[in-house]
Amino acid sequence: MIVSQFIPKQGILRVTVESPDDLWTLRRLLATGDTVVTKSSRVSKREGDYTRPDKGERISVIIALRLEGISLDSSVGRLRLRGKIVEASDESVTKAGSHSLLISPGQEITVRKERWGPAETRILNSSTTSGRRFLLVAIDRREAGVGLLVGSHLTIVSTVESGASGKGGAGTKEVDMQPYFRKVLELLKATWREGDVVVVGGPGNTKFTMENVIKRDPDLKKNEVLIEGFDLSGSDGVRAMVKSEGFRKVASDSVLVEVQGIVEEVIRRISRGERRIAYTLPRVSEAARAGAVEVCIVSDDVFSNNVDENALVETLNMIEDKGGKVFLLDSSLETGKQVSALGGIVALLRYDLATTATATSSKR
Repeated sequence: MIVSQFIPKQGILRVTVESPDDLWTLRRLLATGDTVVTKSSRVSKREGDYTRPDKGERISVIIALRLEGISLDSSVGRLRLRGKIVEASDESVTKAGSHSLLISPGQEITVRKERWGPAETRILNSSTTSGRRFLLVAIDRREAGVGLLVGSHLTIVSTVESGASGKGGAGTKEVDMQPYFRKVLELLKATWREGDVVVVGGPGNTKFTMENVIKRDPDLKKNEVLIEGFDLSGSDGVRAMVKSEGFRKVASDSVLVEVQGIVEEVIRRISRGERRIAYTLPRVSEAARAGAVEVCIVSDDVFSNNVDENALVETLNMIEDKGGKVFLLDSSLETGKQVSALGGIVALLRYDLATTATATSSKR
């Protein structure tokens, strides 16, 4: 999330949403009664004797919406806001009734709150420290996948096919591979921004050629890394790359690697029958109220488990209020699928709630 203006005393925040993680952050920051200002579009009806009543021109407007409802649709990566329009840049926009806005990555919004508390500031600060971004290339002579890892969320930018087939042995038709490499390079340059790490891997020698192409670019070569021992390509290769040993060494300080380690600890505690763990929302909420949650991970498909959205947001905010950490995890990754199988939310606890309850009962 890019924060371009933050004035807590005036209750003003202006941000640009970059990823689905940011939508979750906004869902936790926004409350009914807040005002959100952003660009939208409305149909302006044209008047005239020969104008069809259902026809109109779609115009771009800036709208200020006082929120009455907030809901997150993580499956399609958007936040739905409902409320009343209190300001509009075009006089033709009606202020009667309720209106809806859809917020998605790439959009800039301004939030106005009557009071900006320390809890909201803490949530905002944690969202802006997601660490480095990683551009991933999983390539062989037939196909390349390009992905972008931001925080713990992986996006497949695109895949590129070379037109070549087979392994390039005797009798294989020669294909000019330079246009293939140029297309991959163009994808990387279109997605890259200062500070990004470019990670290249894949079977055979094609990855070495791709690495040489990248090293000729003055920007991409700044933080380029080749990982060995990785033998997959395409979009599946990109998804597999983030759990490879080579990538984990490169990205040892990334949010995703930290989350992967937490999920591994979750599985370890479950397999050993340890009690310092909670999963499913009711159990995690109970632990949060007791101040027992050390760290919590939520899969972005948690709502498929019929989880109450407001109860989830309340629980996550409570965890951070009491010194715990909260992470969102991409459900398309293998670690995300593991969390999804446990009800979409898991937590490592500071202590065993059952033991504490027994001790308290015995004192009475």
